[in-house]
Amino acid sequence: MSDKIEMTLRKDISEVGRVLDAIEAFGEAHDLPPKAIFRLNLALDELITNVVSYAFEGHSVDNSGCRIQLAVELKGGVVEAELVDNGKPFNPVEAKLPELGEGLEERRIGGLGIKLVRTHMDRLDYRREGGFNRLKMQMNVNAAG
Repeated sequence: MSDKIEMTLRKDISEVGRVLDAIEAFGEAHDLPPKAIFRLNLALDELITNVVSYAFEGHSVDNSGCRIQLAVELKGGVVEAELVDNGKPFNPVEAKLPELGEGLEERRIGGLGIKLVRTHMDRLDYRREGGFNRLKMQMNVNAAG
């Protein structure tokens, strides 16, 4: 298996399963620690679910203009992933996180998934460029295992 995965995704929640399967196979082919595969899958599940569910609100019914791409690469013990979409601008690096000290009744909806992503990735970089959200992630697989 190659040291890189490149996928074009449809705006369909079933694509999450396809990505998770690809990451499992990629991780096994490169002898990544199970914990590293789990962390990467957890982060990508959350991010792709959010893009599919929220980034394209107001788009046409056929979703023909929705573009989502994922690249994952292993470079010297570091998994680098980039998720790119042309949905609404959203910066998960600067997004406000929920106050965890509040009770469930008072806590605002959302934000816990982004907290998980920030916790499980060693580095996150976001930029909006040419109408696209570009989120780059890095995870040291040796530290993850």
